[in-house]
Amino acid sequence: MMLASRVPVAAVAASTANAGRFNRAPAANGLKCIPNRRSRRPPTVVRRAESPSSPDAVADNVERAAQLLDQIIKETVEAIFVEEAVEEVIPGDDDDDVKIANGASKDLNEDAQIGKPPVVDKEAVLRGVILKHLDEFDGSFLAAISAYVQVAEASGDFGLLSMLAAIRDEVIAAVSGEMQPEIQVVQLVARLADKEDRLEVLRAAHRGGGKAAGENVPGAKIENVENAAARLCDEMESSEHVPNWQLLYQLLLTRETSRQLHPNVDALGVYNTTVVNSSFSPSEIPVAEAAMIKELVMIAEPLERRANVMAKFVECQALDESATRSNLDSGKIKLKRTSRGFKPRDEEVGDEDRGMDVFDIRDVRPGRFIDCVLNMRVAMQREGPDAAVMVEVLTAMYFEACDVVLEQAEKGAKKYRASEQSLEEFGDSAKS
Repeated sequence: MMLASRVPVAAVAASTANAGRFNRAPAANGLKCIPNRRSRRPPTVVRRAESPSSPDAVADNVERAAQLLDQIIKETVEAIFVEEAVEEVIPGDDDDDVKIANGASKDLNEDAQIGKPPVVDKEAVLRGVILKHLDEFDGSFLAAISAYVQVAEASGDFGLLSMLAAIRDEVIAAVSGEMQPEIQVVQLVARLADKEDRLEVLRAAHRGGGKAAGENVPGAKIENVENAAARLCDEMESSEHVPNWQLLYQLLLTRETSRQLHPNVDALGVYNTTVVNSSFSPSEIPVAEAAMIKELVMIAEPLERRANVMAKFVECQALDESATRSNLDSGKIKLKRTSRGFKPRDEEVGDEDRGMDVFDIRDVRPGRFIDCVLNMRVAMQREGPDAAVMVEVLTAMYFEACDVVLEQAEKGAKKYRASEQSLEEFGDSAKS
């Protein structure tokens, strides 16, 4: 496992505070930049508690998930073929005895008209296969489906795309009953497009469950829902490449909505407790996010700052998805955990230290950025009245980032619905 370098929150906060007051870049000694190979002092590193075989275990999980998906596709196709063959030979078998009992004298093969395809409940066949393998699903399975979807989209295989979408929906439906209540609430809220519906569902869950926004909502404390959404976001952002950016934005929207209803929220509606992120220590900030915050603090105009956040997130997503497609084209699918964002890229580090003013946009992650803003805000509040201006800027930056997440989630949802509609239309045209 690669080592993870960090930047202390206090050092970054002090530097950005000075920058905000004097409207100039902080002095070189005001920030503790991540040292690289030529640095005199070794970087602060944190070793994650993992066994040496951990990367191999992750790779094995990914391989097992891909094999399971192949097996489900194979079994489903074979089962549908058998059902269609039986229907061809003995059409309407389930209803034959009823027809005879009612005195029907028609030829039993009359329903099997020439050119009329046999009627098979393919969804029921798939559901049976999914339930057969229910105990074998883990967190890698949906990531494997996402990877297969990208390959099918690139090759224009709409038949496979349709089957993968059906498998995904059936798997989610099957495991939902096995999920903890807070995970069920996260899944439900992430699907909702309306802000009021999301709030209604979260409040209903916190009260103990019930009917809300036309859905049956299980009971789950808002603290548990926030924690579950945060864990899922951390897991997605800890991968070498984000498996599904649309899902990430939907989960982030759920996480931040839960936080704004959390008991630890302050009078301004901001989560006011240090966030515990699995990727970094609460007292430190990853290089890319630290540099991005420093850059944004220098922008006084809120709309310009928000536009900058949007541009960074969009560019990061585009580069990450491009790299993912490149890996798929070359046969490499990376779903392993990574230290990206913490260690400078060796191939891009020159003879001189880059410092914090230069960072790779590919290292930024939206959820991690929001967590860093919150943690820096908490740290600055401890500084007292002298840091009031900086706290105000970080508060505005938090809501601007949340607004960007909301916009990206809505864009992705519209795109997803359009894709689903086109698949349905393609399936209908194929049937006719």
